[in-house]
Amino acid sequence: MKKRIGISLLSLALTFSISASASAGYQVQKGDTLGNIAWKYKMNFYDLRSLNPQIANINQLNIGQSVVVRTPNKANDIIDYAKALETQTKYVYGADFTLAPYQADCSSWTKHIYAKFGIQLPRTSGEQAHTGTSIKFKDMQKGDLMFFANNGKTISHVGIYMGNGLWISNLNSAKSVEIFTIWGPWTQQKFMWAQRVI
Repeated sequence: MKKRIGISLLSLALTFSISASASAGYQVQKGDTLGNIAWKYKMNFYDLRSLNPQIANINQLNIGQSVVVRTPNKANDIIDYAKALETQTKYVYGADFTLAPYQADCSSWTKHIYAKFGIQLPRTSGEQAHTGTSIKFKDMQKGDLMFFANNGKTISHVGIYMGNGLWISNLNSAKSVEIFTIWGPWTQQKFMWAQRVI
């Protein structure tokens, strides 16, 4: 009985964490248009549009809908943009960087996201794993890149730490973009280190 309660509480906490992390930089209010949101955040309209590929019809916003904007907090903006790509990116191994965010593998996806915010990364996860400052698991902060090795030594995957015990990644052709807990068995077994590039 205690084990079931523990598992239920863990599931509830994880569900709450994922839903709590699901809000983007701005929530649409009555009367909003992309134009007035761009003006409010002193953004170019086309820049705002490019950060929100999840908005199918720019003339039809829904109250409460999430819109990615540029704020002084680059880490939050990067995470918001990554989440906006959850339904937009299809995982394609070795995809050319120019096809991102619509077709990408894990590292062309992170390269694309960080480039949107003025941070240039190399193309592969192995190269990205040596960019910036190395960070231990316990010291990770929002926006840090997380690196994994299937064989325990050669970097084969990269994701983005979201804070609150969660990370997001363009994982593989079966899943594409997904949010995970850092305490999951795969994460714990394959994690190598993080890099701070912000």
